[in-house]
Amino acid sequence: MRFIYNAPAIIYKRTLIIGDTHFGMERKLERKGIHAGDFSEKLFSKIKKLIIKHKIIRLIFLGDIKDDITTCDEKTKDIISKLQLLADVIIIRGNHDGGIEHTGAQIIDSGGFVYGNLGLAHGHAWPSEKLLQCDYLVIAHSHPMASFEDKLGKRHTEPVWIFANPIPDNISKHYKKFNKKIKLIVMPAFNPLVGYPLDSYGKKSFGPIFDNKLFKLDDALLFKLNGISLGTLEKLGV
Repeated sequence: MRFIYNAPAIIYKRTLIIGDTHFGMERKLERKGIHAGDFSEKLFSKIKKLIIKHKIIRLIFLGDIKDDITTCDEKTKDIISKLQLLADVIIIRGNHDGGIEHTGAQIIDSGGFVYGNLGLAHGHAWPSEKLLQCDYLVIAHSHPMASFEDKLGKRHTEPVWIFANPIPDNISKHYKKFNKKIKLIVMPAFNPLVGYPLDSYGKKSFGPIFDNKLFKLDDALLFKLNGISLGTLEKLGV
């Protein structure tokens, strides 16, 4: 498993893994008076470049491929069609993914699936038991971002990776079989316009994995997209 420098993406067995693209988000922004133009096409171009550069043969979306919750818009359908010309496309159903069966891609239910030694899921629903027997559980959904303050006192946010160790006693309440050494990896959103600050964790529901404290978030390690470690959530005062 390899993390791409300065990109919220994983490469594993010539497979590109990304989450939370929220294609078609322009329509919601336009209703708020914000004109994002061809933003989804720009996201497509970034994915295409990664596929070509790294000779990817398979693309896995960890859910929320589109922004509209109930319907699959033509923009998303068009982008998936173009991506299918470049690689095999698999979509794990997220909470925004109503109607994605019309894209023609392979669809996995919200329980996720096992891919090598990775358990892959979106994160808004309970992962299937087989995923907890893997070496790593990789999810999206919560769009983690850290806030920083520069020397002038201006605050800005950046997407971050979260790596957390398990709490076996809590996991055992929900799963009979699981790997006691499994690691949780939370992916940043591929769409840079969506994100939740880390101080909202514990105040907002991000799915059963977080709500039931299956992993040690206080001791979770945080990394920026460029690989720089930020330490733990606890040390950041979150």
